[in-house]
Amino acid sequence: MDLMQLEHFLAVADERTFTRAAERVFRTQPALSQSIKKLERSVGAPLFARDMTGVSLTEAGKFLVVYARKMVKMRDEATRSISQLQSLKLGTLSIAAHETAESYLLPNPLKHFAQLFPQVKLSVQRGSLDEIPRQVLDREVQVGFVREPPAFQELESLQVYTDEMALIASPEHRLATMPSASIQDLNGISLIVHKFCKWTEDTVLHLFQQHSISYRIAAELCSVESIKNMVVGGVGVALVPRIAVLQELREKKLIQVCIPEIRLPLRSVMVFRKDSKSETATQLIEIMRNKLFVPRLHLDRVEATN
Repeated sequence: MDLMQLEHFLAVADERTFTRAAERVFRTQPALSQSIKKLERSVGAPLFARDMTGVSLTEAGKFLVVYARKMVKMRDEATRSISQLQSLKLGTLSIAAHETAESYLLPNPLKHFAQLFPQVKLSVQRGSLDEIPRQVLDREVQVGFVREPPAFQELESLQVYTDEMALIASPEHRLATMPSASIQDLNGISLIVHKFCKWTEDTVLHLFQQHSISYRIAAELCSVESIKNMVVGGVGVALVPRIAVLQELREKKLIQVCIPEIRLPLRSVMVFRKDSKSETATQLIEIMRNKLFVPRLHLDRVEATN
């Protein structure tokens, strides 16, 4: 049995004659009769009883008509939903992103996306840099944001943002009063670090060791926001993505200590499957590709005061 046969069956059930049913479905009467016969062979029972006034449903026909209407209705709803999905009037855009991208990079682009496609639901989850490519590969999410292009051949990458690590301190910190600073000025520094950021241990602390800089881990916290609050409170200094402190630098709640030896670039890379991009993912890719509403990194520099 197929849906076309069910539509023919319902036309006969409604019209009660093969002549009018054939006109309704734009078939010849012999073609319609053949379709009904095939359906009856498929279900193994006659569906219509023929009489002087036309046709009427058999018991099997009355039973089938209920399910046939449901099946045709579901087909129509599925077709309509897919059409709405293609026109971005329905659906979900699922994203996995590292903390900085989720909190500071994505809000503006996603606001723009939501204004363009208000019926599409946004689902954003925070993930680890190691896990996000696998989530995209396994279709758990449609789009991921990581630091480096992953090795998976099935994934395509688009660099969407270039940032740098900023050494931040309170305006009252001793470093803020130096006309210039070098890495040696960090000797004996109190550091606030991210508990889940292996990059700090691999890169920053290794750099300190190379220059024989002594340091103390004053606090280990679980989020960039918590780190910023600790730095504002004078507990220590921290290295964070500059995009995370643009507002605080503008408001002079924090200062960026510029040290030549610590110029550490960062990238944000968007990853997605090559073979199956949804229309929702495609639209976000275009927004990010065109840098729409992406925060500017190079605001007027707020560096250590003279």
